[in-house]
Amino acid sequence: MQSRNPQKQQHPPMNPKLSKYFDKSKLTKLGEIVAFKGTKGDVVLRLDNPNYDINSQEPVLVETDGYLVPFFVQEDSVFYSKNGDISLRFDTIQSNEDAAKVVRKAVYVSEDDLVIDEDADEEGYYNFKYANYDVFDQNDALLGKIVDIDDIPGNPLIIIHNAFGEEILVPLNGAEVLAENDTIRTIKLAIPDGLLDINR
Repeated sequence: MQSRNPQKQQHPPMNPKLSKYFDKSKLTKLGEIVAFKGTKGDVVLRLDNPNYDINSQEPVLVETDGYLVPFFVQEDSVFYSKNGDISLRFDTIQSNEDAAKVVRKAVYVSEDDLVIDEDADEEGYYNFKYANYDVFDQNDALLGKIVDIDDIPGNPLIIIHNAFGEEILVPLNGAEVLAENDTIRTIKLAIPDGLLDINR
């Protein structure tokens, strides 16, 4: 006769070399993927702490649908923006379609692999006045949030990320500031016809 109280099946313990990557108590949240950019699946990581940095020799964990999915960062793809965001490319993501799947996802790293740059200048990350302002055009349509400025000599570009994680470039010389509100961090721009053709 079978027992009415069968013993609960015991699962083998996790390999200690792997547990540091999947045990949340041993992880630190680096930040969040806020957008993808370019055409090759690059993504933009917004750090929770401006002193954090990327260790491309070890995986990061992206939380997707309740699971922690490991990705390695391609070392030659890492680019640091003036506002503190990091543009990078994961080894297994090679298209914007795949990159869109990790936008708005949290990124973690093992505490053992966390890189902290003690010399980082926290104020320097946010020295652009309109960083993180919501941008509206002259028709009150929301374009997105300003994340950086590409200081091209003679033609600086405002970099905006819209609600879909797409990057919009606005030539600063061609846009006119109609209004701004530093309290709620909004700015309204007059954008002439054709000025956004750079994004096509």
